[in-house]
Formats: sequence, C-alpha cells, structure tokens
Amino acid sequence: MTAFNSYKKRREAIVIGPESAPGTVATKQYSFRWLEKGLKAIPGIIENESAMGSDVKINDSAIDLWHSEGPLGGKVTEDGIGWLATGMFNKVTTTGAGPYVHVFSRDKTVARRTLSVWDVRPVSTRLYKSCYMDNLSVSLEVGEQGAWLEASTALKGWKHEDTTGVTPAFKIGEKEFTSRQVEVFLADDVAGLTAGKIKPKSINIQMEEGVTVDHSLGEVDDDPEFDSAPAEAKGSMVIKYRKTDYEDGYFTNKIHALKVIATNGTSKVEWLGTKVRFRELTDSDGRDDIVTQEISLYFEADENNAGKDIEMTVTNDVASYEA
Repeated sequence: MTAFNSYKKRREAIVIGPESAPGTVATKQYSFRWLEKGLKAIPGIIENESAMGSDVKINDSAIDLWHSEGPLGGKVTEDGIGWLATGMFNKVTTTGAGPYVHVFSRDKTVARRTLSVWDVRPVSTRLYKSCYMDNLSVSLEVGEQGAWLEASTALKGWKHEDTTGVTPAFKIGEKEFTSRQVEVFLADDVAGLTAGKIKPKSINIQMEEGVTVDHSLGEVDDDPEFDSAPAEAKGSMVIKYRKTDYEDGYFTNKIHALKVIATNGTSKVEWLGTKVRFRELTDSDGRDDIVTQEISLYFEADENNAGKDIEMTVTNDVASYEA
C-alpha cells in the first residue's frame, strides 16, 4: 500500500495519443485540459454459491474478466479536438503548411483508430490502451454571459497498467472557442451555405459509433476485443420561432446542408453535413416564454458526396494527426 497526501481532483491530468494498432502504446501525446473524466478499470467478478447443506449463499468469488470505460470531456481547443477526432473518424487527410488543414471523415476501408490514455495522478500514472470512442459530442448553449464550445466522449478499453515517465506538457496559448466565435449555416445545398447563416440559441452535434466488449475463452491478458455498432451522426438546435421554414422542412422531409464553424484567429474547426433532415420539431410551451423551436438533426450518408454523413475540418499548426 502506498501512502500519500490528500489532494484536489484538479491536480490529476489526462494525456491522450492515437495508436498505430489497438494496444500499441501511442508515441504522440497530447495533454488534454479535462473538465470531466471518469475512465476506470472494471473487473468482472463472478461469485460461487455455497453447496447444499449451508444457509450462507456465497462461499467464494473470483475476478474473471477486465475492461475499462468512462467519460472524458473539456473545452474544444484548436489542437485537442483533432486528437479526439482521430478516435472517432477513421480517415484524416492533411494539406498545406503553416496553417495545416486536416479533413476527418469516415472510410469503410480503413480501420478505426484507438487511443492510449494516461491518467496522471499525484500517487501514480494509469495507462489505458486500446481505447475506442463510443461517441464524440460538441455542444454550445448561449447564456447571458456567453459560453464555451465544449466536447465530450465516452471510452472503452483494456484494463489499466501502472506506468511511470509521463509528464503532461500543455500547449501554451492554445486557442479555445466562445459563442461569439461559432456560426451556424443552413441551406438547401452546399452552394447556398455562404448566405445561409442562422441564429440558434444552442447547437449540439453528436457522432456515434458505439462499441461493445467482446470477451473470449482463455483470455488471460485482460485484452478483450471490441465490436462496433453502425456509425451515425445527429444533433439538435434551439432557435426562435420567427418563420415556418423549419416546420415546412420537417413535414416534407426536406434535405438540407448544414455547417458549423468555430473560428479564432487563423485556427478553425468546421463540421459539415451535405444531407441533413429534421427528425423532430418541438415548440417551447412556457406560457410567458418567447417561443422557440427545438429541432433534431439527422445526418444521412450522401451518395453524391462519397457516401459521407458528416465531415470535420480542423485548421491549425499541427503538422500531422497520424499515429
């Protein structure tokens, strides 16, 4: 047993990096400024019931299987959102130099990337390997004083290992994004997006590709496999009820193009859907409230855009997001 002084949770740091293959420790590391974290190892404990002749139910137990899971969240930053995207999307194409432009998309011919995650604590450092992302959500809701654009995810991976030698190195001056720096565009097609700026009060985009843990007989190294569900992208926004266009689009199942852009100086993050439909539309019902509409967004695979449902572009000074 190791004894140590008590400390505040905020002294714990998170470092992430893309793996070249599941379970291969990442060589690139990024110190993530977390606001929420909960990744932990979960043992699979089986119990042995007492034999007949005893009125005590359990006489023994054993740990048979392990895996890890938990949430991770923080503000969207110019570099960090790209490192998270390497775990959600399976393809990244980089062009340019000073700034660099990274386009993240789905490609069914490419295996999805896993992450190494270091949970750096004052008493020890825990390394989680082969971490798959169930989802990646970005959200922003404007309050009276504005708000930050935030990201969150849920991870599943192997049992942790105790390790040493990881020193978090936060990028000085890394840019974040406020509600003032985020714009939303909606139009009938991509060509109309430039003139299609709208003014929602909140926006949420969630990319999902959930995984389930797949254990096998003879598993002794706590290294289960993970099976992925189909990928999907969806979201929602709340906007004042000023016209019937959104209702009209909902009732006719109209196709839209949607783009969300966050810009801070030369750094930029964009999300683009070229085939987006409304799935639900609900008016606010407070008697004294200004009427708003909450609109659910579904991003469909667009065969006119190489079958993509959603594409994410990050512009910054990172030379490469490859493992």
